[in-house]
Amino acid sequence: MEIKLGILHDGVNEFHIETTAGELGFEKDDDTWLLFPEKISVYIEVQKQSDRYYIKTKLLTTAHFLCDRCLDDFTQEIKSSFQLYYLKSFEDKVSDNSYRFLSANTNEIDMTEDVIENLLLAVPMKKLCKEDCSGLCANCGVNLNKQKCSCKRDEIDPRWAKLKNLK
Repeated sequence: MEIKLGILHDGVNEFHIETTAGELGFEKDDDTWLLFPEKISVYIEVQKQSDRYYIKTKLLTTAHFLCDRCLDDFTQEIKSSFQLYYLKSFEDKVSDNSYRFLSANTNEIDMTEDVIENLLLAVPMKKLCKEDCSGLCANCGVNLNKQKCSCKRDEIDPRWAKLKNLK
């Protein structure tokens, strides 16, 4: 996913790229590839000022997950945005991670690694099919979102029973 610097004019340049997990380099046997079977939309705005490039990127796709509580399949829209600064001169050297330095003979900026990184960072740590997911019954394994079970819920784990006597 390269941005050709030679075609950019001073000011704002906009691009819309549709890609897939395979085109980004995810392996077909990899679990990450299975998360993103849908098209991935990448909206890029490059603001060029001579040898400086300010790039704003927005990612949009639909990811497929297994719920961490009930183990049901579900889809969720994934959105992410990030910005980077590319400089051809080293006079303004900064230690910020959002700044990248280009050699004088660079003809393109490869956004692939940045897109992959930000796409993976947008995946939620806890994947829930809905915010109030009831999960599975710890005794019988019934999905409590779909049906009720007849298991007793007032039983106390014997390891914690003595704590009941404390007051």
